[in-house]
Amino acid sequence: MSHIDTTQAANALKRVYGNRLQELFARHTVTINEFRKSNRKATPRVGGSAYYFGVRRNDIEGVGARSEGQYLPEPLEYSPLQGYITPKLLYAVIRLSGLVIEAGKSNIEAFVNILSDATQNAFKSLVVDMNRQCWGDGFGKLGTVTTKGTPATGSTWTVTFNDDMGTRYMRKGMICDFYASGGAIDQSASAVRIDSINPATNVVTFEAVGTDGKNYRSYHPITAAQSYTKAASSIPVSSQLVRYGARDVAYATSDTPVEMVGLLGQYDDGTLLDTFEGINADTYAEWRANIMGNSDVNRNLSIDLMLAAMDMTLARSGKQPDIIRMGLGQRRKYFGLLEGDIRFAPQQIKGGYENLSFSQNGAVRMVVDPYAQPNKMFFEVDGAIKRYELTPIGWGGFDPNKMHWRENYDQTTMFLRTYVNLGTENRRDLTLLDDLTEPSSLPW
Repeated sequence: MSHIDTTQAANALKRVYGNRLQELFARHTVTINEFRKSNRKATPRVGGSAYYFGVRRNDIEGVGARSEGQYLPEPLEYSPLQGYITPKLLYAVIRLSGLVIEAGKSNIEAFVNILSDATQNAFKSLVVDMNRQCWGDGFGKLGTVTTKGTPATGSTWTVTFNDDMGTRYMRKGMICDFYASGGAIDQSASAVRIDSINPATNVVTFEAVGTDGKNYRSYHPITAAQSYTKAASSIPVSSQLVRYGARDVAYATSDTPVEMVGLLGQYDDGTLLDTFEGINADTYAEWRANIMGNSDVNRNLSIDLMLAAMDMTLARSGKQPDIIRMGLGQRRKYFGLLEGDIRFAPQQIKGGYENLSFSQNGAVRMVVDPYAQPNKMFFEVDGAIKRYELTPIGWGGFDPNKMHWRENYDQTTMFLRTYVNLGTENRRDLTLLDDLTEPSSLPW
């Protein structure tokens, strides 16, 4: 006996869509929202607008004890310096055809309103990338190669990043550049795009290089990179994967960062950035953050090490740290130290992460961000790092209330932009506890 089933009636049935797309990835925006906006105004100077500030390297040293009738102490002067914080230009661009805008307007024919979804997603993507930048030094490092790979033009290809940093800063769809450990861009592996990431093995699959319609080198921010060849060449171990256009052709620590200068750059002693905020840390030792390392040999976290970092901050800046920033690995290590001690029960804070008090009176707040750099804890005086914002996130263009027609195409373009940077006016308020062992199993 014949009957009509759902297969036969498929074309007559109305499709019911949900009101959103399911997201198969995590967004982390903890740290970018932690820094208060500075009330300092940008000042036009040669080279563009910047936030200028003065620092004092020492007191007037015309002091001292004398016997009666002796010369008074010499009226020695103090040594001031001027620094500046330059906003970084950050963007999120979307482009839609006229047809997709019209077809995506109705909730009946589409999962979502295409225009609304694209603009909201661009905003979220920009904030997530800003949170990533909060943990770097401004030069866009995403990971270090642990198993070499060979770029291919006819198929996807893989590279492994199986160290403590793993793939935490990588996202599907990112366009990236490979750099040799010595600092030069890899011409055979520039403007490559991430196809997928396996978090269990830290193996990253990249799209075929330079295929038609996917040649991202054509608009590379580095002009020289637009004409690089596509010849396959093995990417050696210790090469670095870097965000598209975040470095010059030949990277050096004396370069000017393109991205926001994150915590690695703020908590630095001149190793990563020769000049920070216009002041050379090699020349002026007072302009170095406090570093507690172990000569690149990782060791287990201990309460004594944490107390030593607290004491170093107090001794060198005269202030007690109020915040300790760390990642998931060091949170687990810290939990292990306090296991069974009910005095250190975690409290709940916004975002769902646990906030531990390091001292018994709860004076030191501990903030956990999955994007935090591994092997490190960051001890900070509250307010030492601020967000210097020349322009908040908003639509760019001559008329920010309109989409911009792409000449000769039935397409429109919109872009979000913000001119912002992180900065500190006193690096002595920052202490980095470095070279800490991560747990044996990590989520990256």
